Amino acid sequence: MPVDIVIDGLEELRSKLDRFPPEAQDEAGEMVGEYVLNIMREYAPYKYIPFKSAYGGFFSDKQRKYVMASIREGKIKPGGPNRSQGLREGWVKMGEGADMLIVNPVPYAGFVVGDTDQSRMHKKIGWWTVSSRLGERAEQIERLAKAGVDKAIEKLGL
Repeated sequence: MPVDIVIDGLEELRSKLDRFPPEAQDEAGEMVGEYVLNIMREYAPYKYIPFKSAYGGFFSDKQRKYVMASIREGKIKPGGPNRSQGLREGWVKMGEGADMLIVNPVPYAGFVVGDTDQSRMHKKIGWWTVSSRLGERAEQIERLAKAGVDKAIEKLGL
């Protein structure tokens, strides 16, 4: 499912970049893309939230039995960070330069950091959403884009 995220102020940045040569746009895209990739890979600090506080308890007796059996077998370790790092490793760059996209094809990514699909559990833990993360870092993204344009203009001798 394709996602289009618009951050206030950044569409202005895109229209400003369109005035520069493609080389400058590509350099800005590379610098911004690398930065966005790195900030998306950051995890929220671990915070134990009981399932019951997020969802009110088990949905069925079958689910409860499965969870308890999994705890006995050691598959689930309650109260500890059970993080596979799959979300972190899922963030990848597609394309390059000004046309670069940062995507995460991990099937559960939307439930952890999605703007509309984030689960109650992840919200309570303190996970950011993609748009909030980019919104918080909009100034740095603009600075990097400007630095990329400046670098390309210097290379081109303009």
